[in-house]
Amino acid sequence: ISIVSENWIVLKFGGTSVAGRMQWDTIASIAEARRTEGFRVLLVCSAVAGVTNQLNALAYNPDSTQRRQELMDVHVRLGRDLGVDESQWLDEADSLVCECLQNLAHDPGPQHRAALLAVGEWMSTRIGCCFLQRKLGANWVDAREALETVPEEGMSPARQWLSATCHALESPGLASRWSALGPVLITQGFVARNSDGDTALLGRGGSDTSAALLAGRLSASRLEIWTDVPGLFSADPRRIDGARLLHEVDYAEALEMAASGAKVVHPRCIRAAAATRTPVFIRDLNRRDIDGTRILSHLKGHSGVKTVTCQERMAVILLQNLDARFQVGFLAEVFNTIRKRGVSVDLVATSETTTTVAINRDTNHLGDDELEGLAGDLSALCKVTLF
Repeated sequence: ISIVSENWIVLKFGGTSVAGRMQWDTIASIAEARRTEGFRVLLVCSAVAGVTNQLNALAYNPDSTQRRQELMDVHVRLGRDLGVDESQWLDEADSLVCECLQNLAHDPGPQHRAALLAVGEWMSTRIGCCFLQRKLGANWVDAREALETVPEEGMSPARQWLSATCHALESPGLASRWSALGPVLITQGFVARNSDGDTALLGRGGSDTSAALLAGRLSASRLEIWTDVPGLFSADPRRIDGARLLHEVDYAEALEMAASGAKVVHPRCIRAAAATRTPVFIRDLNRRDIDGTRILSHLKGHSGVKTVTCQERMAVILLQNLDARFQVGFLAEVFNTIRKRGVSVDLVATSETTTTVAINRDTNHLGDDELEGLAGDLSALCKVTLF
């Protein structure tokens, strides 16, 4: 059986890109342009800007009628702005939110929190699909059908549900099934399912990551990430005057930039794209005339420094042990202790008596209590100072 999967293209739109009528008109225009070019189109969309934060606050206060009403009001306004009949989505959305809140009231753990946080993408894509159906004959598909998480050794419950991992691979069967559903499909970013079929999340930057994973599943010609900046720069243009737009970088360069603080695209998105050799194009939704940044396989070019980045919200842990040089396995014990907490280390520096470890608090879902707990575990091995 011949499967036409090489003609897929995946277009990803973030929270600010799905917030109103003007943005959805632009999405429809881009999707129609790609259809005219001969592609099958998959749109991967985030929750409306600010909604995930609203849902997170609601998760910690599930009895708040005001927060729940504010959440629904955002989407009622969006639906009306797009001319979508509320009967097509509102009752189902209200039931979904109600079920999630009831579960959280009985068990406030990360499993039910993940289910509630996923509602933002469900609502934005269902409302958007109703709008695009009129214009393009678009159909909605559930990303959880295509993305199943894989367990990681030592993963904490929070990461298992809120920052899970999926393998990057091709899926001709999925491409065949989705091809039969129409030339333009729309789905959620950020969400996946576990082996039991329950909803799990792909963590911060999860919409970019899921878009790259889905592009790989469909053997897409490329992934286009449409955002509010034209691409990767030689430095943060908000901080450095004269920062230059980088028109082309390879996967390794983009990964290093993303992992070191360039927030335009998430490192896990780059890893997923690199695994299936999917080209990634970063484009500016408000300046479609700018080509943006292309992330491709290895490029031949000039060596040297391409960019300067910085990271915020980092926890720095200073480990001092005067006997480290003579203590075989000291670092192994340190990293095993960190692993048991389900924490991933970003940077390490070692000297004769001191080891400095830098950890991204947001990526690892590390609140003050979790960080103090990790420091307490490490203090059994050496003197610990937190910064």
